[in-house]
Amino acid sequence: MVYPATSLNFGQQAPSRMSEATNSATGLFEDLLGLHEAACLLGMHWKTLEGMARSRKIPAFKVGKRWRFRVSSLNIWLENGLNSNSTNRVALTGQE
Repeated sequence: MVYPATSLNFGQQAPSRMSEATNSATGLFEDLLGLHEAACLLGMHWKTLEGMARSRKIPAFKVGKRWRFRVSSLNIWLENGLNSNSTNRVALTGQE
């Protein structure tokens, strides 16, 4: 089965996204982002994000050979990093 490629449009809300409350109430899965989509959303290069996923510095998992990211997990990860005592790039990315 071939799935259409999705693109992130930061100016508009994605029409297929549902709130977590709706998803849990209806039993649907949360949409997953691919490596390139998540990197675009976070504003980083996909190779950097892949390295962070491999070293478990960011919440991610593999489906087959491909990395997948939950938007809700990325939001929590960002909020925890921003709310910590050290809110610098090194603390968030693990890279100097």
